[in-house]
Amino acid sequence: MKFKFLNTNKDLVFYSVEEASLDGVPLYGDSVPAGFPSPADDYLDMDLNLHDYLVQHPSATFCVKAIGDSMIDAGIQSTDVMVIDRALTPKNNDIVLAVIDGEFTVKHIKKSDDALYLMPANENYKPMKITSEMNFQVWGVVTFIIHKANASSR
Repeated sequence: MKFKFLNTNKDLVFYSVEEASLDGVPLYGDSVPAGFPSPADDYLDMDLNLHDYLVQHPSATFCVKAIGDSMIDAGIQSTDVMVIDRALTPKNNDIVLAVIDGEFTVKHIKKSDDALYLMPANENYKPMKITSEMNFQVWGVVTFIIHKANASSR
């Protein structure tokens, strides 16, 4: 999978997904249990186009590399690549890329009757209440998190 570098700031590195590099990955026809092993069929059902799978709105989708550990309990580790879709409307508890007073952050969005919060997924960090004094914007919804499966290959 190839990513095209777009931009960087002190916290995040932005990429776009190159469509041509995501074509034709083999997809086995049966699901594979993550528990006790079972026999699997020895055939391919179809090719999986990762671009089509990961990108719902191509003109509104980009990737960002995660830094830090505030979302570790949501499965987002430092150096993971997050797929961000700007065309989606954030729903309660979605993970979003937000900008607060010019600083990027990735957090769960929590809507209540009278307040809006950005919630970390690490007990070492505190929720952030969004106030009218803040310059706040949601840049997009995190739709996929891409990371290597084994720590030894990071």
